[in-house]
Amino acid sequence: MSLGRRSFWLGLSQMVELGLQVILPMVLVRHLTVAAFGDYRLVWLIASTAATMVPMGMPDTLALFLPREDRDGRRAHVAVTALYMVAAGLLTGLLVALGAALIGPSAEFRAMAWITGGFTALWVTGVMLDYLPVADERGDWQARVVIGVAVVRTTLASAAALAFGQVEYVFYALAISAALRLLLLLRYARVHHQLGSTLPSAAHWRRQVDRAWPLGLSSLMISARRQADQWIAAFLFGPVQFAVFSLGAVFGSLVLMMRRAVSSTFLPSMSKHEAGGDWQAVIDTNNRANLVVAFFAVPLLAFIWCFGEPIYTLIYTEKYVGAVAVMRILTVSWLLQIVELNSLIMLAGQMRYAVRIGGPLLLVSLLISFGAAYAFGLAGAAAGGVVMAFLERSLLLRQLSRTLQLPVGQLQSWGMLLAMLALSGALAALGRLAYEWRPLSMHPLLGMLLVGAVLPLPYFLVARKAGWLPHTLLATPALRQS
Repeated sequence: MSLGRRSFWLGLSQMVELGLQVILPMVLVRHLTVAAFGDYRLVWLIASTAATMVPMGMPDTLALFLPREDRDGRRAHVAVTALYMVAAGLLTGLLVALGAALIGPSAEFRAMAWITGGFTALWVTGVMLDYLPVADERGDWQARVVIGVAVVRTTLASAAALAFGQVEYVFYALAISAALRLLLLLRYARVHHQLGSTLPSAAHWRRQVDRAWPLGLSSLMISARRQADQWIAAFLFGPVQFAVFSLGAVFGSLVLMMRRAVSSTFLPSMSKHEAGGDWQAVIDTNNRANLVVAFFAVPLLAFIWCFGEPIYTLIYTEKYVGAVAVMRILTVSWLLQIVELNSLIMLAGQMRYAVRIGGPLLLVSLLISFGAAYAFGLAGAAAGGVVMAFLERSLLLRQLSRTLQLPVGQLQSWGMLLAMLALSGALAALGRLAYEWRPLSMHPLLGMLLVGAVLPLPYFLVARKAGWLPHTLLATPALRQS
Protein backbone atom coordinates (compact mmCIF):
# COMPACT_ATOMS: atom_id res chain seq x y z
CA MET A 1 0.00 0.00 0.00
CA SER A 2 1.35 3.45 -0.95
CA LEU A 3 2.25 6.15 1.57
CA GLY A 4 -0.69 8.21 0.42
CA ARG A 5 -3.23 5.44 0.98
CA ARG A 6 -1.76 4.48 4.35
CA SER A 7 -1.84 8.12 5.42
CA PHE A 8 -5.44 8.42 4.23
CA TRP A 9 -6.60 5.39 6.19
CA LEU A 10 -4.76 6.38 9.35
CA GLY A 11 -5.92 9.97 9.02
CA LEU A 12 -9.50 8.77 8.58
CA SER A 13 -9.26 6.56 11.64
CA GLN A 14 -7.92 9.43 13.73
CA MET A 15 -10.69 11.73 12.53
CA VAL A 16 -13.29 9.13 13.50
CA GLU A 17 -11.57 8.72 16.87
CA LEU A 18 -11.62 12.47 17.42
CA GLY A 19 -15.25 12.76 16.36
CA LEU A 20 -16.28 10.07 18.81
CA GLN A 21 -14.22 11.73 21.57
CA VAL A 22 -16.34 14.84 20.99
CA ILE A 23 -19.63 12.92 20.80
CA LEU A 24 -19.16 10.92 24.01
CA PRO A 25 -18.88 13.99 26.30
CA MET A 26 -21.91 15.38 24.44
CA VAL A 27 -23.88 12.44 25.84
CA LEU A 28 -22.26 12.48 29.26
CA VAL A 29 -22.86 16.17 30.05
CA ARG A 30 -26.57 15.52 29.63
CA HIS A 31 -26.74 12.42 31.85
CA LEU A 32 -24.09 12.99 34.54
CA THR A 33 -23.92 15.67 37.20
CA VAL A 34 -21.34 18.42 36.73
CA ALA A 35 -19.25 16.94 39.56
CA ALA A 36 -19.43 13.42 38.08
CA PHE A 37 -18.45 14.74 34.66
CA GLY A 38 -15.51 16.51 36.30
CA ASP A 39 -14.41 13.17 37.80
CA TYR A 40 -14.73 11.56 34.35
CA ARG A 41 -12.51 14.20 32.76
CA LEU A 42 -9.98 13.91 35.59
CA VAL A 43 -9.68 10.14 35.15
CA TRP A 44 -9.17 10.62 31.42
CA LEU A 45 -6.47 13.19 32.16
CA ILE A 46 -4.69 10.67 34.39
CA ALA A 47 -4.93 7.88 31.81
CA SER A 48 -3.94 10.04 28.84
CA THR A 49 -1.00 11.56 30.74
CA ALA A 50 0.23 8.09 31.67
CA ALA A 51 -0.24 6.85 28.10
CA THR A 52 1.97 9.61 26.70
CA MET A 53 4.68 9.55 29.39
CA VAL A 54 5.05 5.94 30.53
CA PRO A 55 6.00 4.37 27.13
CA MET A 56 9.26 6.39 27.23
CA GLY A 57 9.81 6.12 23.50
CA MET A 58 9.84 2.30 23.36
CA PRO A 59 6.93 1.92 20.89
CA ASP A 60 8.28 4.81 18.77
CA THR A 61 11.52 2.93 18.08
CA LEU A 62 9.63 0.15 16.28
CA ALA A 63 9.47 2.38 13.20
CA LEU A 64 13.28 2.56 13.30
CA PHE A 65 14.08 -1.10 13.91
CA LEU A 66 11.43 -3.09 12.04
CA PRO A 67 12.18 -1.73 8.52
CA ARG A 68 15.91 -2.53 8.96
CA GLU A 69 15.95 -5.86 10.83
CA ASP A 70 15.65 -9.45 9.67
CA ARG A 71 12.81 -11.67 10.88
CA ASP A 72 14.46 -12.66 14.16
CA GLY A 73 15.46 -9.07 14.89
CA ARG A 74 11.92 -7.84 14.29
CA ARG A 75 10.50 -10.47 16.62
CA ALA A 76 13.01 -9.56 19.31
CA HIS A 77 12.24 -5.85 19.21
CA VAL A 78 8.49 -6.45 19.23
CA ALA A 79 8.97 -8.70 22.27
CA VAL A 80 11.10 -6.06 24.02
CA THR A 81 8.41 -3.43 23.46
CA ALA A 82 5.56 -5.72 24.52
CA LEU A 83 7.28 -6.84 27.73
CA TYR A 84 8.12 -3.27 28.64
CA MET A 85 4.58 -2.02 27.97
CA VAL A 86 2.94 -4.80 30.00
CA ALA A 87 5.23 -4.18 32.99
CA ALA A 88 4.89 -0.40 32.72
CA GLY A 89 1.11 -0.61 32.36
CA LEU A 90 0.69 -2.83 35.42
CA LEU A 91 2.94 -0.66 37.58
CA THR A 92 1.22 2.53 36.42
CA GLY A 93 -2.22 1.11 37.10
CA LEU A 94 -1.21 0.10 40.62
CA LEU A 95 0.24 3.53 41.39
CA VAL A 96 -2.82 5.30 40.00
CA ALA A 97 -5.16 3.12 42.06
CA LEU A 98 -3.22 3.78 45.26
CA GLY A 99 -2.99 7.50 44.53
CA ALA A 100 -6.70 7.80 43.76
CA ALA A 101 -7.59 5.89 46.95
CA LEU A 102 -5.35 8.00 49.17
CA ILE A 103 -5.46 11.52 47.74
CA GLY A 104 -8.50 11.59 45.44
CA PRO A 105 -10.25 15.00 45.38
CA SER A 106 -13.58 13.65 46.66
CA ALA A 107 -15.08 10.62 48.38
CA GLU A 108 -16.81 9.65 45.12
CA PHE A 109 -13.51 9.78 43.24
CA ARG A 110 -11.71 7.74 45.92
CA ALA A 111 -14.43 5.10 45.67
CA MET A 112 -13.49 4.61 41.99
CA ALA A 113 -9.80 4.06 42.76
CA TRP A 114 -9.47 0.48 41.55
CA ILE A 115 -11.51 0.86 38.39
CA THR A 116 -9.47 4.01 37.66
CA GLY A 117 -6.23 2.06 38.11
CA GLY A 118 -7.46 -0.91 36.09
CA PHE A 119 -8.60 1.25 33.19
CA THR A 120 -5.28 3.15 33.22
CA ALA A 121 -3.26 -0.09 33.18
CA LEU A 122 -5.21 -1.43 30.19
CA TRP A 123 -5.08 1.88 28.34
CA VAL A 124 -1.34 2.38 28.80
CA THR A 125 -0.43 -1.16 27.72
CA GLY A 126 -2.64 -0.93 24.64
CA VAL A 127 -0.82 2.17 23.38
CA MET A 128 1.52 -0.16 21.48
CA LEU A 129 -1.34 -0.81 19.03
CA ASP A 130 -0.89 2.76 17.74
CA TYR A 131 2.69 2.00 16.65
CA LEU A 132 3.27 -1.67 15.78
CA PRO A 133 1.04 -2.23 12.72
CA VAL A 134 2.09 1.02 11.05
CA ALA A 135 5.76 0.15 11.66
CA ASP A 136 4.97 -3.08 9.78
CA GLU A 137 3.46 -0.89 7.02
CA ARG A 138 -0.01 -2.30 7.73
CA GLY A 139 -1.65 1.05 8.35
CA ASP A 140 -4.95 -0.02 6.77
CA TRP A 141 -5.36 -2.83 9.34
CA GLN A 142 -4.52 -0.46 12.18
CA ALA A 143 -7.02 2.10 10.90
CA ARG A 144 -9.87 -0.43 10.84
CA VAL A 145 -9.06 -1.57 14.38
CA VAL A 146 -8.85 1.99 15.70
CA ILE A 147 -12.24 2.81 14.20
CA GLY A 148 -13.82 -0.40 15.49
CA VAL A 149 -12.52 -0.01 19.04
CA ALA A 150 -13.53 3.67 19.13
CA VAL A 151 -17.07 2.80 18.07
CA VAL A 152 -17.29 0.05 20.70
CA ARG A 153 -15.93 2.37 23.39
CA THR A 154 -18.34 5.19 22.58
CA THR A 155 -21.34 2.87 22.30
CA LEU A 156 -20.69 1.08 25.59
CA ALA A 157 -19.92 4.26 27.54
CA SER A 158 -22.94 6.09 26.14
CA ALA A 159 -25.19 3.14 26.93
CA ALA A 160 -23.84 3.02 30.49
CA ALA A 161 -24.54 6.73 31.01
CA LEU A 162 -28.04 6.46 29.56
CA ALA A 163 -28.92 3.34 31.53
CA PHE A 164 -27.40 4.15 34.93
CA GLY A 165 -26.52 7.86 34.99
CA GLN A 166 -23.46 7.11 37.15
CA VAL A 167 -19.83 7.67 36.21
CA GLU A 168 -18.70 4.34 37.73
CA TYR A 169 -20.60 2.37 35.09
CA VAL A 170 -19.14 4.57 32.36
CA PHE A 171 -15.67 3.49 33.45
CA TYR A 172 -16.65 -0.17 33.56
CA ALA A 173 -17.61 0.25 29.90
CA LEU A 174 -14.35 2.05 29.09
CA ALA A 175 -12.33 -0.69 30.80
CA ILE A 176 -14.06 -3.33 28.65
CA SER A 177 -13.19 -1.45 25.45
CA ALA A 178 -9.58 -0.96 26.64
CA ALA A 179 -9.32 -4.70 27.30
CA LEU A 180 -10.59 -5.40 23.77
CA ARG A 181 -7.93 -3.06 22.36
CA LEU A 182 -5.21 -4.88 24.29
CA LEU A 183 -6.42 -8.31 23.17
CA LEU A 184 -6.34 -7.22 19.52
CA LEU A 185 -2.79 -5.96 20.00
CA LEU A 186 -1.61 -9.22 21.55
CA ARG A 187 -3.25 -11.28 18.81
CA TYR A 188 -1.64 -9.15 16.09
CA ALA A 189 1.79 -9.45 17.72
CA ARG A 190 1.34 -13.21 18.09
CA VAL A 191 0.23 -13.77 14.48
CA HIS A 192 2.77 -11.51 12.76
CA HIS A 193 5.75 -11.63 15.14
CA GLN A 194 5.30 -14.87 17.12
CA LEU A 195 5.08 -12.95 20.40
CA GLY A 196 5.71 -15.29 23.32
CA SER A 197 7.72 -17.87 21.37
CA THR A 198 11.15 -16.48 22.33
CA LEU A 199 12.69 -14.07 24.81
CA PRO A 200 14.76 -11.16 23.50
CA SER A 201 18.45 -11.04 24.32
CA ALA A 202 20.11 -8.45 26.53
CA ALA A 203 21.71 -6.96 23.41
CA HIS A 204 18.29 -6.24 21.90
CA TRP A 205 17.19 -4.59 25.14
CA ARG A 206 20.30 -2.41 25.21
CA ARG A 207 19.97 -1.32 21.59
CA GLN A 208 16.33 -0.42 21.92
CA VAL A 209 16.61 1.31 25.28
CA ASP A 210 19.61 3.28 24.02
CA ARG A 211 17.52 4.61 21.12
CA ALA A 212 14.35 5.00 23.16
CA TRP A 213 15.38 6.83 26.31
CA PRO A 214 16.34 10.19 24.75
CA LEU A 215 13.16 10.09 22.68
CA GLY A 216 11.16 9.05 25.74
CA LEU A 217 12.54 11.81 27.93
CA SER A 218 11.86 14.37 25.23
CA SER A 219 8.32 13.06 24.75
CA LEU A 220 7.84 13.07 28.52
CA MET A 221 8.77 16.75 28.69
CA ILE A 222 6.60 17.60 25.69
CA SER A 223 3.64 15.71 27.13
CA ALA A 224 4.14 17.30 30.53
CA ARG A 225 4.08 20.76 28.93
CA ARG A 226 1.11 19.86 26.76
CA GLN A 227 -0.95 18.70 29.74
CA ALA A 228 0.53 20.84 32.50
CA ASP A 229 -2.13 23.49 32.01
CA GLN A 230 -4.87 20.91 32.62
CA TRP A 231 -3.17 19.69 35.79
CA ILE A 232 -2.81 23.27 37.00
CA ALA A 233 -6.50 23.93 36.29
CA ALA A 234 -7.47 20.76 38.18
CA PHE A 235 -5.23 21.69 41.12
CA LEU A 236 -6.22 25.36 41.41
CA PHE A 237 -9.89 25.30 40.45
CA GLY A 238 -11.21 21.84 41.38
CA PRO A 239 -12.96 19.13 39.31
CA VAL A 240 -16.00 21.20 38.28
CA GLN A 241 -14.01 24.10 36.79
CA PHE A 242 -11.47 21.62 35.46
CA ALA A 243 -14.27 19.98 33.47
CA VAL A 244 -14.85 23.33 31.73
CA PHE A 245 -11.13 23.80 31.09
CA SER A 246 -10.68 20.27 29.78
CA LEU A 247 -13.45 20.74 27.24
CA GLY A 248 -11.54 23.77 25.99
CA ALA A 249 -8.66 21.40 25.25
CA VAL A 250 -10.78 18.67 23.66
CA PHE A 251 -9.95 19.66 20.07
CA GLY A 252 -6.22 19.52 20.78
CA SER A 253 -6.40 15.84 19.91
CA LEU A 254 -7.22 16.89 16.35
CA VAL A 255 -3.65 17.91 15.54
CA LEU A 256 -2.04 15.24 17.71
CA MET A 257 -3.97 12.38 16.11
CA MET A 258 -3.61 13.62 12.55
CA ARG A 259 0.09 14.31 13.02
CA ARG A 260 0.70 10.91 14.58
CA ALA A 261 -1.23 9.13 11.82
CA VAL A 262 0.66 10.85 9.02
CA SER A 263 4.09 11.06 10.63
CA SER A 264 4.10 7.44 11.79
CA THR A 265 3.29 6.43 8.22
CA PHE A 266 6.19 8.44 6.81
CA LEU A 267 8.74 7.66 9.54
CA PRO A 268 9.76 4.22 8.20
CA SER A 269 10.53 5.83 4.82
CA MET A 270 12.45 8.63 6.51
CA SER A 271 14.42 6.03 8.45
CA LYS A 272 15.36 4.24 5.22
CA HIS A 273 16.47 7.52 3.59
CA GLU A 274 18.56 8.40 6.65
CA ALA A 275 20.18 4.95 6.62
CA GLY A 276 21.12 5.58 2.99
CA GLY A 277 22.57 9.00 3.80
CA ASP A 278 19.98 10.91 1.73
CA TRP A 279 19.15 13.76 4.10
CA GLN A 280 17.47 15.85 1.42
CA ALA A 281 14.92 13.05 1.01
CA VAL A 282 14.46 12.87 4.79
CA ILE A 283 13.67 16.59 5.01
CA ASP A 284 11.44 16.45 1.94
CA THR A 285 9.43 13.54 3.36
CA ASN A 286 8.96 15.30 6.70
CA ASN A 287 7.92 18.45 4.88
CA ARG A 288 5.28 16.59 2.86
CA ALA A 289 3.91 14.96 6.01
CA ASN A 290 3.54 18.33 7.74
CA LEU A 291 1.83 19.88 4.72
CA VAL A 292 -0.66 17.00 4.51
CA VAL A 293 -1.52 17.49 8.19
CA ALA A 294 -1.80 21.26 7.70
CA PHE A 295 -4.10 20.84 4.69
CA PHE A 296 -6.72 19.18 6.90
CA ALA A 297 -5.99 20.59 10.36
CA VAL A 298 -5.63 24.31 9.64
CA PRO A 299 -9.12 24.89 8.14
CA LEU A 300 -10.73 22.77 10.85
CA LEU A 301 -8.99 24.72 13.62
CA ALA A 302 -9.91 28.02 11.97
CA PHE A 303 -13.57 26.98 11.80
CA ILE A 304 -13.60 25.83 15.43
CA TRP A 305 -11.92 29.07 16.57
CA CYS A 306 -14.42 31.30 14.76
CA PHE A 307 -17.50 29.26 15.69
CA GLY A 308 -16.51 28.52 19.29
CA GLU A 309 -19.64 29.77 21.08
CA PRO A 310 -22.27 28.04 18.92
CA ILE A 311 -20.21 24.83 18.75
CA TYR A 312 -19.79 24.52 22.51
CA THR A 313 -23.38 25.55 23.24
CA LEU A 314 -24.75 22.93 20.88
CA ILE A 315 -22.41 20.12 21.86
CA TYR A 316 -21.87 20.67 25.57
CA THR A 317 -24.77 23.02 26.57
CA GLU A 318 -24.47 26.56 27.92
CA LYS A 319 -23.03 25.28 31.22
CA TYR A 320 -19.68 24.71 29.49
CA VAL A 321 -19.52 27.69 27.09
CA GLY A 322 -16.77 29.13 29.29
CA ALA A 323 -14.45 26.61 27.61
CA VAL A 324 -14.40 28.74 24.44
CA ALA A 325 -11.88 31.24 25.85
CA VAL A 326 -9.57 28.37 26.80
CA MET A 327 -9.95 26.80 23.36
CA ARG A 328 -9.02 30.01 21.55
CA ILE A 329 -5.82 30.44 23.54
CA LEU A 330 -4.82 26.80 23.07
CA THR A 331 -5.47 26.94 19.32
CA VAL A 332 -2.25 28.94 18.89
CA SER A 333 -0.20 26.08 20.33
CA TRP A 334 -2.13 23.52 18.27
CA LEU A 335 -1.23 25.39 15.09
CA LEU A 336 2.44 25.42 16.09
CA GLN A 337 2.35 21.68 16.74
CA ILE A 338 1.38 20.98 13.12
CA VAL A 339 5.07 21.32 12.24
CA GLU A 340 6.39 17.97 13.48
CA LEU A 341 10.13 18.09 14.18
CA ASN A 342 10.75 15.18 16.57
CA SER A 343 11.37 12.70 13.75
CA LEU A 344 14.05 14.97 12.24
CA ILE A 345 15.59 15.56 15.67
CA MET A 346 15.66 11.80 16.32
CA LEU A 347 17.16 10.86 12.95
CA ALA A 348 19.72 13.67 13.23
CA GLY A 349 20.90 12.27 16.55
CA GLN A 350 19.84 15.37 18.48
CA MET A 351 17.45 13.80 21.00
CA ARG A 352 19.84 14.62 23.83
CA TYR A 353 19.55 18.29 22.92
CA ALA A 354 15.76 18.00 23.01
CA VAL A 355 16.02 16.40 26.45
CA ARG A 356 18.33 19.17 27.71
CA ILE A 357 15.95 21.95 26.76
CA GLY A 358 12.88 20.03 27.91
CA GLY A 359 13.38 20.57 31.64
CA PRO A 360 13.88 24.36 31.54
CA LEU A 361 10.98 24.75 29.10
CA LEU A 362 8.70 22.74 31.39
CA LEU A 363 9.67 24.85 34.40
CA VAL A 364 9.05 28.13 32.56
CA SER A 365 5.74 26.78 31.22
CA LEU A 366 4.56 25.90 34.73
CA LEU A 367 5.54 29.31 36.10
CA ILE A 368 3.75 31.16 33.30
CA SER A 369 0.60 29.03 33.62
CA PHE A 370 0.48 29.42 37.42
CA GLY A 371 1.01 33.18 37.21
CA ALA A 372 -1.51 33.68 34.41
CA ALA A 373 -4.08 31.48 36.19
CA TYR A 374 -3.85 33.61 39.32
CA ALA A 375 -3.95 36.84 37.30
CA PHE A 376 -6.59 36.03 34.68
CA GLY A 377 -8.51 33.04 36.00
CA LEU A 378 -9.24 29.70 34.37
CA ALA A 379 -8.27 30.66 30.80
CA GLY A 380 -4.92 32.01 31.99
CA ALA A 381 -3.77 28.49 32.86
CA ALA A 382 -3.41 27.85 29.11
CA ALA A 383 -0.84 30.60 28.57
CA GLY A 384 2.29 28.65 29.50
CA GLY A 385 1.75 25.93 26.92
CA VAL A 386 1.35 28.47 24.13
CA VAL A 387 4.53 30.37 24.97
CA MET A 388 6.52 27.19 25.35
CA ALA A 389 5.25 25.67 22.10
CA PHE A 390 6.69 28.69 20.29
CA LEU A 391 10.00 28.61 22.16
CA GLU A 392 10.43 24.86 21.69
CA ARG A 393 9.81 25.01 17.94
CA SER A 394 12.25 27.92 17.61
CA LEU A 395 15.02 26.13 19.52
CA LEU A 396 14.57 22.83 17.66
CA LEU A 397 14.62 24.55 14.28
CA ARG A 398 17.80 26.42 15.19
CA GLN A 399 19.46 23.18 16.32
CA LEU A 400 18.44 21.36 13.14
CA SER A 401 19.73 24.26 11.06
CA ARG A 402 23.12 24.05 12.79
CA THR A 403 23.35 20.26 12.63
CA LEU A 404 22.29 19.88 9.00
CA GLN A 405 23.99 23.12 7.91
CA LEU A 406 20.84 24.36 6.23
CA PRO A 407 18.97 27.65 6.66
CA VAL A 408 15.75 27.40 8.68
CA GLY A 409 13.87 28.52 5.59
CA GLN A 410 14.86 25.29 3.80
CA LEU A 411 13.63 22.95 6.54
CA GLN A 412 9.91 23.47 5.80
CA SER A 413 7.67 25.04 3.16
CA TRP A 414 6.86 28.03 5.36
CA GLY A 415 5.20 29.93 2.54
CA MET A 416 2.67 27.15 1.92
CA LEU A 417 1.94 26.77 5.63
CA LEU A 418 1.31 30.50 6.10
CA ALA A 419 -0.83 30.68 2.96
CA MET A 420 -3.00 27.80 4.22
CA LEU A 421 -3.41 29.60 7.55
CA ALA A 422 -4.31 32.94 5.94
CA LEU A 423 -6.84 31.40 3.57
CA SER A 424 -8.43 29.24 6.27
CA GLY A 425 -8.71 32.14 8.72
CA ALA A 426 -10.26 34.45 6.13
CA LEU A 427 -12.81 31.87 5.00
CA ALA A 428 -13.76 30.95 8.58
CA ALA A 429 -14.20 34.62 9.52
CA LEU A 430 -16.42 35.22 6.49
CA GLY A 431 -18.37 32.11 7.41
CA ARG A 432 -18.96 33.41 10.94
CA LEU A 433 -20.25 36.72 9.53
CA ALA A 434 -22.63 34.85 7.25
CA TYR A 435 -23.77 32.76 10.22
CA GLU A 436 -24.55 35.89 12.26
CA TRP A 437 -26.62 37.27 9.38
CA ARG A 438 -28.76 34.15 9.10
CA PRO A 439 -32.55 34.50 9.59
CA LEU A 440 -33.53 34.51 13.27
CA SER A 441 -35.84 31.58 12.64
CA MET A 442 -32.95 29.38 11.44
CA HIS A 443 -31.64 26.89 14.01
CA PRO A 444 -27.95 27.46 14.91
CA LEU A 445 -27.06 23.90 13.90
CA LEU A 446 -28.56 24.36 10.44
CA GLY A 447 -26.70 27.65 10.06
CA MET A 448 -23.36 26.04 10.91
CA LEU A 449 -24.04 23.08 8.63
CA LEU A 450 -24.80 25.39 5.71
CA VAL A 451 -21.65 27.43 6.27
CA GLY A 452 -19.62 24.26 6.81
CA ALA A 453 -20.93 22.85 3.54
CA VAL A 454 -20.03 25.97 1.53
CA LEU A 455 -16.59 26.88 2.92
CA PRO A 456 -14.73 23.75 1.71
CA LEU A 457 -15.45 24.61 -1.94
CA PRO A 458 -13.36 27.81 -2.22
CA TYR A 459 -10.69 26.21 -0.03
CA PHE A 460 -10.54 23.19 -2.36
CA LEU A 461 -10.40 25.35 -5.50
CA VAL A 462 -7.55 27.48 -4.17
CA ALA A 463 -5.74 24.40 -2.83
CA ARG A 464 -5.98 22.66 -6.20
CA LYS A 465 -4.65 25.72 -7.99
CA ALA A 466 -1.80 26.15 -5.48
CA GLY A 467 -0.86 22.44 -5.42
CA TRP A 468 -1.86 21.83 -1.78
CA LEU A 469 -4.01 18.76 -2.31
CA PRO A 470 -2.46 15.74 -0.53
CA HIS A 471 -2.12 13.59 -3.65
CA THR A 472 -0.41 16.51 -5.41
CA LEU A 473 1.96 17.08 -2.50
CA LEU A 474 2.91 13.41 -2.45
CA ALA A 475 3.42 13.25 -6.21
CA THR A 476 5.46 16.46 -6.62
CA PRO A 477 9.09 15.49 -7.39
CA ALA A 478 10.60 18.16 -5.15
CA LEU A 479 8.87 20.64 -2.89
CA ARG A 480 10.08 24.20 -2.73
CA GLN A 481 10.96 25.28 0.80
CA SER A 482 10.28 28.93 1.45
